[in-house]
Formats: sequence, structure tokens, C-alpha cells
Amino acid sequence: MEVQNMTNRWAHLPESLPSDVCRLVHELRGLKDRSGLSLHTLAQRTTFSKSSWERYLNGKTLPPKQAVLALGEITGSEPARLTALWEDAKSAWNDSGRATARGTATDTGPTALAVHHGSAPAARPALLARLSSPKGIAVTAVTLLACSVGAALAVRDQSSRESASAEANTTVTAPAHRLETTCFEDSCTRKDPKQTGCAGDAWTAALTKFHGVYVELRYSDSCKAAWARISWGHPGDIAEVVTGHSKPLRERVHYDTDVYTAMAGAVTPASARACTTLTSGQRGCTAPGGAEHLTEPPNPPTTPSPSGG
Repeated sequence: MEVQNMTNRWAHLPESLPSDVCRLVHELRGLKDRSGLSLHTLAQRTTFSKSSWERYLNGKTLPPKQAVLALGEITGSEPARLTALWEDAKSAWNDSGRATARGTATDTGPTALAVHHGSAPAARPALLARLSSPKGIAVTAVTLLACSVGAALAVRDQSSRESASAEANTTVTAPAHRLETTCFEDSCTRKDPKQTGCAGDAWTAALTKFHGVYVELRYSDSCKAAWARISWGHPGDIAEVVTGHSKPLRERVHYDTDVYTAMAGAVTPASARACTTLTSGQRGCTAPGGAEHLTEPPNPPTTPSPSGG
């Protein structure tokens, strides 16, 4: 099974895969990588299973148009471009004979349904000429019957595998309930991640230690929003989240050692950074967010009391 390795590099696509299909798959891989979404998260946020996404992103099956547009919607991509890429890929996939060989539907429209029920699409002139003789008609009838039975068995077998995979995912990895949030992207700007529910799936997308203070970029996949958090700080230290399309949002440590800012809408973690300005006036920032879920900072050391207790 073709999967990403630990350096986030995808396995090579089959050499026999048409170039238009490769172009579509590379586009979808890029969207997934830049968004930081896992296959499990894609399955949760779309109607397609984790195993289906694995096949789509490794060129084993042409993704349905609905899957392509669903990923585009999640990542804020232009639907017209994705539609054009998918239509070119579908044409190349069908011309290569893969759709017939695999018994796989590439669309859910009337044309695809007609093929599933054994109705042949418009034939090319040369093919019609060969089929016009009595012998050709007889051979065609037998061939169509065999193909229909084979396709039906293949589709049933694929459906059984997907049902089993979906059941396994539901039993083992699915959460007890969908995360309840009250904002998305720009509507999250200046809002509290805890009060909106966005903190429910928060993870650390970037981390640095600046003069003893940990600076984190926190990110929510469900809300498409980022915020900054500092730990091991001192009263007066400032946390700041910076994005390219809105004013930086800041919050000061009033007591204790940590504080977090309000959120800023961010389509991907890569569009945001977290910074801190210390009471000394020194300022440090993380790199833009990445796709790896980083380990959160440890708790600060306990300061001994004056009595030594």
C-alpha cells in the first residue's frame, strides 16, 4: 500500500498512470499536505472513508468529482480549477481503459449509472462498423453479459471492503461525537478558542524556546483558526499571533506563567506564526506552522518557597 513516509514525501505514482490523472493526484496531495489534514480527519470531514482517500491519493482509483470538490472546499481552493483538472483526469482515465478494467465508477451522474446497469456509451465509428455484422452482434452480446457480471461482482466486492473498513474506522478511531464549534476561519478572528469550542481539536503546529519562554502556534482543523500561547513566562510578557491578512492579536501575562491570545482565521497553519515580546523588550517568533503535530511544552518547574518547603 502506497503511503507517505516519515519525511512526509509521497510514494511514486504508477508509471502507467495517465499524465492528466497524475496532475490531479499531485494537486490533491498538495492541498492535503498544506492543510495539515490526516486521512482520518479527511474521512471525518467528508463522506468518503479513510481507505477511499488512501486510494484516491495514491492513484489506485480515480476520485469522484464530489471528493475532489469536498477537499477543495475544506482547503479553500478554487472549485473551477479543480473541476477542470478532474474532467481532464476522468477523460484520460476512461481512455486508458482503467474504468472498465477495475469496474470503478468515476462519477455519480446519469452516464455513470447507465454504465453500471450495462448500457453502453456512444461507440466510436470504427467500433460501430465492426459490430454491424451478425457475428459481431452475437459476440458483443456475450461480451456485454460477461462484463456486466464481472463489473457487478467487482463493485460488490469493493463495496464490501469499504463497508468493513468504514465499520473498523467507526469502531476504533471515530470520536464519540462531532466537535461542536461556533465559528469558522475569519468568523473566528478575535474570539476565544475555548469559548468557541475550537480548542477541542487544537494542536501545536510550531514551537520555539526564546530566552527560556516557550512560544507555540496552536491550530484548530475544525475552525481553520490559529492562536499563540506562551509558557514559562513572567507577568508582563506578551503573546502574539501573526497572520498575513489581519492585524496581530496580543495578550499579556497578568499572573502565573502562561497566556494565550484570541484566534485569527487561517486556512492552513503555514499562514500564521506565534511571537512573544518579553518585559526586557526582546522579541522572538516561531517559524510558520507545519503539518507535524508537535509535542507541547512541559510544565514549568516549581519555584521553592522562601522557607525551603
